[in-house]
Amino acid sequence: MYAKSYACKQTTQQLLQLLANQEQNAFTIGYTGAAKMMMAKHAFNPFTKISNFNTGKRLLNTAIKKEKGNTELIFLRYANQVSAPSFLGYDDNIEDDKQQLFRDLASRQVDEHLAKTVIAFLQQQKLTPTEKQQLTNLSQ
Repeated sequence: MYAKSYACKQTTQQLLQLLANQEQNAFTIGYTGAAKMMMAKHAFNPFTKISNFNTGKRLLNTAIKKEKGNTELIFLRYANQVSAPSFLGYDDNIEDDKQQLFRDLASRQVDEHLAKTVIAFLQQQKLTPTEKQQLTNLSQ
């Protein structure tokens, strides 16, 4: 649902409702935060946009503090940071998160579906030649 929420406000709202009814662990808190940031994209009012984004950012960062080694949460933060407009100033962890994702992928302890998603997303980013080669090696 999260992947589809980018294009559809209703899907994002359904995801938030689903997450609200789940046990509130780091995973659900992290996805709630990411979905709140996605709601900022769908909002018309600038104050609502900023409010949703900041709430989502706070929740996602809280989730990552609870589960520092969670590759999926790190990926959510990385994806949101590289996608966020620069004026929001949400870019403090981009390099650290990217390096963590490369380390986690190299360890081969990441779920295969998540690994494919992360690799596909990273391939669309600006990477150094070394990072591009690492991704090529990881995707084989």
